[in-house]
Amino acid sequence: MKKQKIWILILSCLALVACGKEKTEEATKPNSELKASVHTSIEDVTYDQAIKEADLIAEVKIGKVNDIVEGGNNIVAKTKFEGSIEKVYTGSKKSNEAIYVLQEGKEGMEIEDYPLFQSGETYILMLMDSGDGKTFWIKGQVNGTYFVDGDATLKFGDTEPTLPEKKDISALDENIIEKQEETANNSQVLDTEAFQLQLEKDVKE
Repeated sequence: MKKQKIWILILSCLALVACGKEKTEEATKPNSELKASVHTSIEDVTYDQAIKEADLIAEVKIGKVNDIVEGGNNIVAKTKFEGSIEKVYTGSKKSNEAIYVLQEGKEGMEIEDYPLFQSGETYILMLMDSGDGKTFWIKGQVNGTYFVDGDATLKFGDTEPTLPEKKDISALDENIIEKQEETANNSQVLDTEAFQLQLEKDVKE
């Protein structure tokens, strides 16, 4: 009877060790497929408000990721992108000048319905100076982001009835369609040329 109890005890210990090892291996195993959608309170800014309050409104070509900013006062992590200014609508910067753009979220933990920028993409952004004259955050985040793709521009976030929508959306480029899907159709398709002309006019008023 005593031998039987000892064997039961040994088998129990071995089972516990095996379970512990399996859990440790599971915990340390890299999970590259892990993705989270972050719910956050985005500043609700209208187009007119952004025009009046932005320090810089510019068409920016996105470059590579420079840094991930998190901790401190940053409740949600921000991705810091290198950017090159293609055109300035308002602000003290010039074309071809390099800046940094802070976007809410990071790879694997994006803001809900707000896809992260990709290197090579072009955006018209409503920007606020972070204080160093080189790094800017987006006024209104989602509502201050316009993805430019040829003759179509996709405004992220709320629809602005005063902005010129693209009349024929039956043959949109696949880049626009992909962004629409990533924003869960929380976006508005604008006519690029008409929008640029309106923006130039509105910043002067």
